[in-house]
Amino acid sequence: MIAASEPQEFVPNGREHCKLHPGPVQHQVSLQHHHLTNRVDSDIPILAFKNVAINNNSKEFWHVRGQEDDNSDFDEELHISGHTVVWSKGCHGNSNFVFKSFTVDSPVTEAFWCNFDLASGKAECTENRKNLKVELVPSICVVKDCALNVFTIKGEEHSVSLPFKVGKAWVIEHGLLLERSSCHTEIITPKKNSDIPPTLFSLLHPLDEPAPVIYKYGGGSVGRTTYMTDETQHIIFTSVKPPLVVTYDSLVGTHSVWTLRKATTEEGNDASKLSGPTGCSQTQNFTYPSSSSGLLHGLMTKSSYSHLNLSSQSPTRSSPYRSQHSSQMSLSSPASRMHSPAVTRMATLSRSQSPSLHFSHLGSMSPAGMRSPSIARSPAMSYSASSHLNETGFGIDMVEPLAPELCLDHLWTDSVSTQCEGPQNQANKAFLTTDMCGQRFLCYLIQNRRELRCVKYSKSNNKNIRKQLIFGVTTTLIAKDAVALEKLNMILIIDLSGNLVLYSGVVKVGKVHLPLSTASLSLAMSGSLPRPSTPLDSPRFPITSSRPSSAMDNVIDEVVLLSPVPVESGDSSRLEGGVGSYMDDYPMYSMSGSGRHIVGLRDSVANRFTLEMSNGNMYRSSLPELCCSPLVKKCLEALKYILPKDVAIQLMVRWYATHNAPGGPTSQSEWHKFMICLLSMMGYDIAKLYLASKLDANDSLSPKIAAKIPKSSGCNDDWEYLFKSDYHVKDGQMQCRLMHFKEPNINFAITTLPTTSCMDTTAPLFSYIPTILFALHLVYEELKLNNMLAKTSQDLATLLIQMSSDLQWTGYIDEYCRNHPTLATTIKPEHVQLLPEHYQLLQQPNYLTIDPPSVHQYLFTLIKGMDINGFPYFKDINKNSHDIILLYTIYLGQSTATCMQELEDKFIKRIPASGPRSYDDVERKSELIFSDECTAAERVILCMTDMGLTLEDLECIPFGVSLALHDAIYQCRANPPADWPESAYMLIGRQDLSAQARLLEKKDHIPPTEEDNTDDDDDGMECLDQELLKLRFPDDLRVQEVRRLLQSSKPVRIALVQRPEVSDHDYIEEQEMRLLSICHRTMSLPVGRGMFTLCTSRPVVTETLPIPKLNLTGRAPPRNNTVDLKHIDVPANMNSWPSFHNGVAAGLRIAAGDSQIDATWIVYNKPKAGSGNEMTNEHAGFLMALGLNGHLAKLDTLNTHEYLIKAHEFTSVGLLLGLAAVKRGTMDVGVTKTLSIHAEALLPVSSSDLDVPHIVQVAAIIGIGLVYQGTAHRHIAEVLLAEIGRPPGPEMENCTDRESYSLAAGIALGFVTLAHGSDAIGLSDLNIPDQLYHYMVGGHRRPLTAAQREKFKSPSYQIKEGDQVNTDLTSPGATLALGLMFLKTGNKAVAQWLTAPDTQFLLDFVRPDFLILRILSHGLILWDEIRPTKEWIESNIPLIVKDNAFKQSSNDSSSGEVDIDFQTMSQAYCNIVAGACMCVGLRFAGSANQSAFDCLLYFAKEFTTLTTKTTAEIAGKNTLESCLNAVVLSLAMVMAGTGNLEVLRLTRFLHTRIGNDLNYGSHMATHMAIGLLFLGGGRYTLSTSNTAIAALVCALFPRFPIHSNDNRYHLQALRHLYVLAAEPRLILPRDVDTNKPCYARLEVIFKETTWYKELKVNMMAPCIIPELNLLKQINVLGPRYWNIKLDVEKYRDTVKAILENSGTLYVKQRAGHLSYVEDPKGFRSLLAQTFTHDQAGHQVVQPDVIRSFTSDPSVLAFAEYCCSQKLASQEEREIVSLFSSVLYECITKEKPEILETHIAVDQAVRTMVTEPTPHLLWQIKLILVYYEVAYPRLHQTLPTITKWPLINSEFLTAIKSRIDKCLDRWLQDNLKLIIAYLQGRNIRSDYSQQLACFLLFHDIPPAELLSQSKITGCQSVPEVVKALLHLQLPVSTVMRLMPAFQNKA
Repeated sequence: MIAASEPQEFVPNGREHCKLHPGPVQHQVSLQHHHLTNRVDSDIPILAFKNVAINNNSKEFWHVRGQEDDNSDFDEELHISGHTVVWSKGCHGNSNFVFKSFTVDSPVTEAFWCNFDLASGKAECTENRKNLKVELVPSICVVKDCALNVFTIKGEEHSVSLPFKVGKAWVIEHGLLLERSSCHTEIITPKKNSDIPPTLFSLLHPLDEPAPVIYKYGGGSVGRTTYMTDETQHIIFTSVKPPLVVTYDSLVGTHSVWTLRKATTEEGNDASKLSGPTGCSQTQNFTYPSSSSGLLHGLMTKSSYSHLNLSSQSPTRSSPYRSQHSSQMSLSSPASRMHSPAVTRMATLSRSQSPSLHFSHLGSMSPAGMRSPSIARSPAMSYSASSHLNETGFGIDMVEPLAPELCLDHLWTDSVSTQCEGPQNQANKAFLTTDMCGQRFLCYLIQNRRELRCVKYSKSNNKNIRKQLIFGVTTTLIAKDAVALEKLNMILIIDLSGNLVLYSGVVKVGKVHLPLSTASLSLAMSGSLPRPSTPLDSPRFPITSSRPSSAMDNVIDEVVLLSPVPVESGDSSRLEGGVGSYMDDYPMYSMSGSGRHIVGLRDSVANRFTLEMSNGNMYRSSLPELCCSPLVKKCLEALKYILPKDVAIQLMVRWYATHNAPGGPTSQSEWHKFMICLLSMMGYDIAKLYLASKLDANDSLSPKIAAKIPKSSGCNDDWEYLFKSDYHVKDGQMQCRLMHFKEPNINFAITTLPTTSCMDTTAPLFSYIPTILFALHLVYEELKLNNMLAKTSQDLATLLIQMSSDLQWTGYIDEYCRNHPTLATTIKPEHVQLLPEHYQLLQQPNYLTIDPPSVHQYLFTLIKGMDINGFPYFKDINKNSHDIILLYTIYLGQSTATCMQELEDKFIKRIPASGPRSYDDVERKSELIFSDECTAAERVILCMTDMGLTLEDLECIPFGVSLALHDAIYQCRANPPADWPESAYMLIGRQDLSAQARLLEKKDHIPPTEEDNTDDDDDGMECLDQELLKLRFPDDLRVQEVRRLLQSSKPVRIALVQRPEVSDHDYIEEQEMRLLSICHRTMSLPVGRGMFTLCTSRPVVTETLPIPKLNLTGRAPPRNNTVDLKHIDVPANMNSWPSFHNGVAAGLRIAAGDSQIDATWIVYNKPKAGSGNEMTNEHAGFLMALGLNGHLAKLDTLNTHEYLIKAHEFTSVGLLLGLAAVKRGTMDVGVTKTLSIHAEALLPVSSSDLDVPHIVQVAAIIGIGLVYQGTAHRHIAEVLLAEIGRPPGPEMENCTDRESYSLAAGIALGFVTLAHGSDAIGLSDLNIPDQLYHYMVGGHRRPLTAAQREKFKSPSYQIKEGDQVNTDLTSPGATLALGLMFLKTGNKAVAQWLTAPDTQFLLDFVRPDFLILRILSHGLILWDEIRPTKEWIESNIPLIVKDNAFKQSSNDSSSGEVDIDFQTMSQAYCNIVAGACMCVGLRFAGSANQSAFDCLLYFAKEFTTLTTKTTAEIAGKNTLESCLNAVVLSLAMVMAGTGNLEVLRLTRFLHTRIGNDLNYGSHMATHMAIGLLFLGGGRYTLSTSNTAIAALVCALFPRFPIHSNDNRYHLQALRHLYVLAAEPRLILPRDVDTNKPCYARLEVIFKETTWYKELKVNMMAPCIIPELNLLKQINVLGPRYWNIKLDVEKYRDTVKAILENSGTLYVKQRAGHLSYVEDPKGFRSLLAQTFTHDQAGHQVVQPDVIRSFTSDPSVLAFAEYCCSQKLASQEEREIVSLFSSVLYECITKEKPEILETHIAVDQAVRTMVTEPTPHLLWQIKLILVYYEVAYPRLHQTLPTITKWPLINSEFLTAIKSRIDKCLDRWLQDNLKLIIAYLQGRNIRSDYSQQLACFLLFHDIPPAELLSQSKITGCQSVPEVVKALLHLQLPVSTVMRLMPAFQNKA
C-alpha cells in the first residue's frame, strides 16, 4: 500500500474570480438598453418571462498544467465560465493569483494553451520551410462557435473568423486542429451524388486560412492520400511530442492512431485528384486493409470534391476551394500564399507584426479594480483573418482546393471492434505514459466498458524510418477512471471497488492509502469483508520496519506483495512470486455516514491529482516521489539500465511500495531502506545478515535497544553497547594517535548472529548479483568525482564490500578497504551466505573484470602515459567518468585522433543496456572534429563545451582531478581562437569574448547610456552617442560646434544695424534680404545633417518618426522680433527640395539593422493631412532614406502602388530611388517593372504615352542602373547608351533639363557596366567605348534606331538641333560612363582619351568645366597610379595651362604665344586641379592618409586664397567656388568619420560666408563636407569598393545647384547616394565588467602589398580602422586588458559583424591595472605591478591592495578574514602566512580559481597525522604526478605555454616532503603491520587508515599479487626490483619495503 498526502479540498481558483467579474461589457450594455426599452411590457405577466432562459449556457470547466522554474514547480489553471477565461498560477493551490483574464463577446466553448509558429507559411515552398528557424509563440486560444480569439504572451491579439462551426479544437505542436461540427442528419444520412466537405482543418498561425488536413492510409506505392471527410471519424486525443492523433470511428467502433507531419506537394496533388470529379473512379478499385472502417468506406463511396456548402449549420457558407480562371488545376507548396483564399490586408503585410485592438472590438478585459492585470496590447490596428467567398462574375470558374499543410499517417488500429455499440464505445479519456523502465504506452479509457486499454509503442530502430512509431501488444486494465502521473511514471486508476490502485505501465504497484485525519474527507476501511475465495499466500520476504509487528500485520500484504494484472503470455509485466491481496476486490474507501465515495480522477500534474467525489466535492492530493536521496536515485538508474526490463520493474515496484508504506516517517535512512530492500530481493536472509544487524544497531532500530530506551536508569548493557559502537572505536583511535597512546585492540562483535544461513536462489535478483555489483561499483566510482556526493560513497561501499566478500572478489575487497579502511571490520567470513555451489547459478556477463575499474587509477595511468584498456561506461550513469577520462585522453594522451569518436572508441568501453534498445536509448555521439591547428588545451576546451561542462561543474569535481582541466583553461585564456562559441569563452574566464559572441549571435543593439539632456529642442541630432563622442573627442567641443552649424530648427539671428538714412520699410527689406541669403544656407543644412546622424537612432515603433522643422525665419536682436519673408519676392516652392532633404536626413537616422521596422510602421508614418491623402515632401524623403537603409524592402507591392498612384513627384522620386537602392545589383523583376513604367525608353513602342514628370524619369533611369549594377545586362546597357544622346521631343516633351537626364543615363550605364571594361560578355558588338567617346568629343549624329525613329518621328516644337552631337548635353554623362566602365582596369588607351588637351586649339573644343570630369574619369581608370602628392596632381596639368594660368597679359606668359586665352587657361587649371583632387579623395576615401590630407589641404587653402585675390576674376568666381567645393569635399572624403579639426575649421569658415555671390549649391557642398567629417556620428567612414566609388561619383558630382529648385544638371535627390558608400569601421572597446566604453590600445597589421611590406600600426581605440581588405590582423594589446586577436583573413565575417553591430569590442581588464581614464600614464598600475613581480612571501595582506587586482567579493572576504588576522600561535601564523602568499600568487597572476586547490592541499596534508583520508590523498597524488610527468611533457610540446604554472613547484616540493616524512615515520613504528600485510595474514581488525594511505601513496599492489612474486631469497634492492618488475613499482617504494621483505624472508 502506498501512502498519499493528506487530501485538501480543491476549488478552482477562477471560480471565485468569475463571481466578481462583471462579464462582457457590450453584453451588459445591451441588456440594460433592452431593459429600459421594455420595462413597461415587463409588467405584463406573460411578457415578464421573455428574457428568462431555460438553459444556462455559462458552463464551467477548467484545465490545469504544470510549470517549473528555478526554485519549484507550480500549477497553472485556465478556468472557463461563460464569456470569461481566467488564467491563474499558484503552488499547489495554496497561493494562487490571477495572471490574466480574458472576456469575449460570445460564450466560450473551449480554451487552452497552445503554441503558434511565427515562421509558418513564410516560405514559398516546403523545401524552404525546412530551413526556417522555428519560433514558437506561447498563446492562449479561446474557441467560440465560429471564431477564435488568440492572445499571445507578447500581448498580441488575433481574432479569427472561421467558415464553419467548430465542433472541437485540439492542440498540436505548431498550432491547432479544428474539427468541423456536423449536424445529425449529415452523419446518419450521407450525401449521395454530392460533395462532402472536409471535417478536419489545421491552423498554424492566426493569420492563416484554415487548411484541410489530408490523411494517408498504407505505405509505399500502395498508400493513398485524400482529405479527411468522414463525419463518423472524431478525434479524441492529440499529443505534441510525439505528434500523435487518436481518432474513433463511430460507425465501426474502432480507435486508430495517426502521426501528424507536414504535407508534401505531391501528397497535396494526390489528395486534390482523389477529391476531384475523377476521384471516385480512382478510389473505387482501391482496397484498404480495413474495408469496414467508416472513414475508408467513405473514401470508396463518396467524393471529397466540394463547392460552397460546407455545413448546414455554418453561419458563414464557404468552401475549402477557391476560384481560379485557369484551364489547369495545379497545387503548389502547402506554404504557398498563392493558393490561399483572400485574407485581410493586414495578413498580407507581415505575418510577424503585431495587430492590436481596434476601437469597436467585441472583447473586453477585466476591470482595473480586479486582481487580474490587463493584458498588454499593441497600439496598431487590429484585423481579423477571416475567410471570404470567392465571388466572380466571369462565367464558369475552375475550382482549386486549398493547399493542405498537414498530413495524418496511419499507425495503428485496435483489433477489438464493437460496431453494435457505436458512439458509446468511444474513449472518454486518453493519455501517454511511461513506466519506470522507460517503456511507453498509449492509454485510452472506455468508461462505458470500464476498460483502460494500454498500447505499448516505441520508435523504430530502422535508420531509414527512425521517426516511425511501432505499436505492440494491447493490455486491458479494469478501471472506472485513470490519470497519468508524469513525474512518477505511473498511472493511478479507480478499480471497480472504488479503490485507488497505482500502476507503472501495466504492472501493478499497489493500492493507495489516503490519510484518515482529514475531517471533510473521512475515508475508512469497510467494516465487513468477506473471506477471499482463494487462499492467501504468505509473504515471500520479510520487511524491516520501525513500526510494531501488530501494526504491520494489517498492511503487510499491501506493502510487500505485488498483484500483477493478468496479461497475455510473454508480456514483460509479469512478476515472479506476485500474489493478490484479499482486499483487492472490495471497496477500500467510503464516506462516513453518507455513502460518499470517489467517482473520478482529473487534473494530474507531476505527482498531484484531484479526486472527484460523488457529492460533487473535489480534493487535491499527491503521491510521494520514487526517492529523495541522490545515492538511491543513481543506484536505481544503474540497475534499471543493466537489468532486464521485467526484472528491473520488479525492483522499482518493490522499492516504491517499501519506501512509501503507510505509517509515517521512520528514523531509518532512505539508503538503509534501499539496501535492505535490494539485499532481500537478491536472496539474502536479512535477519541473519551481519550488515543489517549493524545498521539496526547504529540506527537504534534493534528490538533489544528499543526495549531499553524507556528505562529510567541505566545498566551495564547500555555501556557495553556504547563501547561497541563505531563512533567509540573511531574516536578512540583518533584520540590515541593525538595523545601518542598505544591503540587498543578492539575486536568484538556488537551482536551475536547465527553463523548458518543460506541464500534464497529463487529471489528475483539472485542470478544478477555479479551484474548488480559491477553496476553499483561504477556508480561508486562516479560518486568519487562529485564533491557533493563523495561522502555517500562510503554508504555504497558498505553494500559493495558485503557483496564482493560473498563473491570472493578479492580485488574489489581490497579496493574498498583501501578507500574506506573502517569498513574492514564489517567483513565476516563466517557470515557469508553465498555458498560455492551457488556460483554456477549466477550470470557472469562478459564485461565483468577481475580488477575493479578505478577512475583514480585510470587517470593516474593516463598521466604517466602508460597503455590502458577502455573504461566501462553505462549511458548516462557514469557520465562524469566518461567525460573526464576523455578530456584527460585528449590533453595528455598525445593521440593523433581528429575527432572525439575515435578517442571514445579507444578509451571507453560502452556497455549496452539489457534487452532490446529503441532509438531513444542510443546515446548521441559527439560529432566534434578537431582541426590540425588546435592545440591539446584548445581541444580540451572545445570538448568540455561540447559536453556541457561549466565552471560550476568543475567546482564539484575533486581538486586533484580538475587541476589538469584548470591548467588547460589557464593555457587557453591568453589567446583563444576567435571562432569559439560563447560557452567556451565563459569556460576559460574570458567574459569579454563571451559577451562579444553573445552580441554577435543575438545582434543586440547596445543603447547608449542615458544622460541628462538639457537641450529640449528637437534638432534631429539628439540621438548621438555621447559616450562615444566624449571618448573620441575629449579635449574640445567640436561635436557641439558641428551640431550648432547643422541645426535648422531654430530661427537664425539677423544682426543688422539700422542706419540713420534707412527708413523702417527699407530696413525691414534689408533684414529680409539678409534672411533670404541665410535661408539659402539653412535650406542646404539637411544634407549635411543626414550625414552627421546616419544610423544613430532606433525609433519607437509605436510613434511616428519626428522630423525636425526646417525653420526659415529669423530673430532680430535685441527684442528678438520675428523676421520672415513677407515683403520681398522669393522663388515659388523655394523649400520643396530642402523639405525633401530634411525628410531624408530624418529617415537616415534609423539604424540599418533595426528589425522592428516593418511595412505597418512605414505606412503609419504617412502624413495625416486634413484635406485628403496629400503627400508631403518630407515623407517622400523619408521613403528614400528607408530605401538607402534597406528597410524599404519590407514594403509590399500594394502599398508601393498606393504611393505611386498619388502622382506626387517627390514621393515617386524617393520611392523609386529607395526601391532601387534596396534591390541594387539583384535584377529584381518586380522593381524593374515599376521603374520601367516611369522610364519611357524601357516601354514598348506601341505603349500609350504616360505623363511622367522629368525628375521622375531621371530617378527611374538611375534606379535602373542601381538594380542592374555590375551585371553588364545587354538590353539595359543598350537602352541607356541610346538615352545619353536622346533628341528633344517629340513635340513639347523632353525640352527642359535635358542635361540631368543625359547625365543620369551615363551614370546609370556606368553602374551597369561597372569595372567590366572591354571584357563585358555580350557587349562587345555594341562598341560602347567608341559610342561614349563620340558622345564626349562630338561629331555627326548617328542614325536613330528603329524604335527611336518611331518614337521621335514627330520633331520637337521648341528645340532645333543640327546633325552634330550636342556635347553640352552628352559629354558629362559619357565621360563618367567611361570612367566607371573602366574603373580600376588600368586601360591606358581609354585613359588617353580623357587626358587634358595640351594646346590652345584643342582647349577651345572642350568646355573648361568638363575638364574636371575628364580628369576624374582618367584617375578612375588609372586607379593604381594615383599618388597623394602635389607633384602627381600637377602632372595632370598641361604645360601650356600651367604656364599661362592666372596671367593678365601676354607679357606675363612664358610660352611666348600671343593668342593665349588666359581666362580659358585659368579655368582649365582650376578644373584640372579640382578633378585631380577628387581622384585623390576617392582613392584615399576614409583612409585618413596623412599625405593625401596634407596635399588636399594645401590645394584647399590655395583655392580659398584665390577667391580673395583680384586675379580670381580671370577664372571667374563661380569657377573658383565650384572647384573649391570639389577640393573641400575631396579633403572631407579622405578624413571621413575622423572629425579632423583643421578640416572643421576650414569648413566652418566657409559656412560663415553669406552673400549674393554664394549660391545654394556652395552651401550644400560645405555642409556635405562637414557631414562627411563626422559621418554617422563618428561611427562611419567611406569605402573604396567599386560600388562605393560609383555611388560617391554620383553623389558628389562637382556641379552643384544654383538655387534650391535647380535640377538642370544633376538631380538633387542623388546627393544622398553617399549612403551606399558609407560603412561602419569604428572599433569601440567596452569593458565587460562595467559595460561602459573605454580606451584600449590596438595593433593593426596591414597585409603586404606592392606599395609596402607587412606593416604594424598602433592605434588608440575607439578609432576608425582601415578597410578590411587591407588588413591582416587586429589585436588588442596589453598590458591593461587581455589580448584579443582577430585574424581578418580567417574571420572576416566575424570582424565585419563586429563593425556592423555598433563596433562594440568587449575587453576585460587585467589584474593590477586601471583604465586609461583613471590612470592615463600608467603610474598607478605600475605601482600594482611591483607586487606582481615580487616573489617574497607576504605576512599581512591588506584588502585595499587586493581591490586593485580583483573585485570578486569572495576573494576580498578571504583576504580580510583569513589573511589579515594577528594571531599569537605559531601554527596559526604559519597558516596565515601561507594563505597570504598563495592569495597574492593566485590573484596577481590571475588564477583565482586555483586558490581553493592550494588550501585543500594544505588542509589534506595537515590532517595526515590526525585523520588521514585516502580520497584526499588520491587528489594530492594526481597533482604530484601531473607536475612530475605530464607538465614537463606538455611544456616541451607546447612552447607557448603560460610561463607560470598553476601551482608553484616549491609548494609542491614542500607538500611531497611533508607527506613522505609523515608516512615514513608511521612505517618505522608499524613495520610489523606491513610484514603481516605482505604475508597475507588476517589483519583486518588492525587495518588502519595510515596503512591504507601508505599503500595508496606508494602504489603498493594488493598482498595477493605480492605473494605471487618470487622475492624469496632476494637480498639486494636490484634483485627485488627485478623480481617485481612486472608490477612496475617505483624504486623508492621498493627501498621502503626492503626491511619488510627481509623480515618476511
